[in-house]
Amino acid sequence: MTSTTNPDFSEHLNNFYNNNPFVQLLGIQLKKIQFGQVTLSMKAQNQLSNFYHITHGGALASLADTTMGATCLSVNKKVVTQSMNMYFVKAVPESTTIQATGKIIHNGRKTLVCETEIVDDQGQVCCKATANFFVIGPYTG
Repeated sequence: MTSTTNPDFSEHLNNFYNNNPFVQLLGIQLKKIQFGQVTLSMKAQNQLSNFYHITHGGALASLADTTMGATCLSVNKKVVTQSMNMYFVKAVPESTTIQATGKIIHNGRKTLVCETEIVDDQGQVCCKATANFFVIGPYTG
């Protein structure tokens, strides 16, 4: 994992996600943290696939939401998701490692708007998502 933020914050965020049972179930890994931008990765495994051996849309949506939530934490805000739009562009076959990068579009006092792009191991866009988040407090680690 690479980081361009406070090392204590990076370590705390890494521990936060390593101790999250749902994140562990999906196999999500923290790859890069910057102020206002976070990259997570996930290997498309059989247990995350549908009948066609492609990654279930719910697993991809969870990766997108988790990435955008981590991005909100990177600007020191605890949030809950208000709404999310997901655009499925390309199927993600089993055994593909994908990366999701979240970015802040709007960083308000009470709400944040984020976007994320999920790419496959060839760098091709598989999904895009946008979401609105409600700020429930400062993230103090």
